[in-house]
Amino acid sequence: MKSLKNNIRRILKSRLDIDYRLKEKEPDRESMNKKLFIQIIKQLKKIEDRRDFLADEIGMDMTLYEDQFFNVIENLFKLCFNKAQIAMIQMYLYQLTPDEDWDGTIKLEVGKEEKVVAFKSPQDVWEVVKFLQ
Repeated sequence: MKSLKNNIRRILKSRLDIDYRLKEKEPDRESMNKKLFIQIIKQLKKIEDRRDFLADEIGMDMTLYEDQFFNVIENLFKLCFNKAQIAMIQMYLYQLTPDEDWDGTIKLEVGKEEKVVAFKSPQDVWEVVKFLQ
């Protein structure tokens, strides 16, 4: 990290002849949570796709083996999210099977109204989960 700072200092000094101070700033908690959530959802989606591949192409059903791991993961989700949020996460991971005609959105009930929101990527899922807090 020091060499990065030194490189930045050297470049700034050569381009701008000004006094400055470099300070590292930790990302805020919300940004870190979002980043971790997106990584987790991507990894869970890959695991689900691999499980489907093994079942369909090789005939190896890993469900009984993986169930205990998924139970742990779902219980950890229960510590962090409410029922509506968990339902959206599970829908994205396990139930959503997009076809060519799907526009990447879902309808959410907001009070007595329906709101159309993007739901195609883990980032979209994060926004829906945050909305349902």
